[in-house]
Amino acid sequence: MHPLLLKAGVGAAALAAGGGFALFGSGSPAAAYSSPPIFLSVSIQSPATLTAHGAAVQVPVKYSCSTGGDAYLTVTVTERVGRKTASGSHQQEVGCTNGNQTVLVTVPSQNGVSFGKGTAYAQADLIEFTYYTYGEEQDAATIQIK
Repeated sequence: MHPLLLKAGVGAAALAAGGGFALFGSGSPAAAYSSPPIFLSVSIQSPATLTAHGAAVQVPVKYSCSTGGDAYLTVTVTERVGRKTASGSHQQEVGCTNGNQTVLVTVPSQNGVSFGKGTAYAQADLIEFTYYTYGEEQDAATIQIK
């Protein structure tokens, strides 16, 4: 047999064997990294309630998360009070139960201006992560403070 034909035959056999391994190889390493999807929802509720003579405001937030672990909920409130602006933010850990839950988040004023009765802008951010997945959901709304 001619040496060039022998090399071509060996190369074709190697390609066929390699293609066979690619076709019939195991998919288990990719399956080991699969995980269920995360479901998140968050919704700011109104009205909020003044506490400590306006030093803070309690904002009801309805949320749901799916993994059965924990998530982090951050609520930010900004309100125009006269010629000044009161604002603050608070983050807390919340449990995930696969169902709707409502939590009161106490947001302190962080700039020295007290919150007052009236209209405010609120924003909520719910973050949940597991070893393999990450999810984030946001909501923003105009709320009444009573």
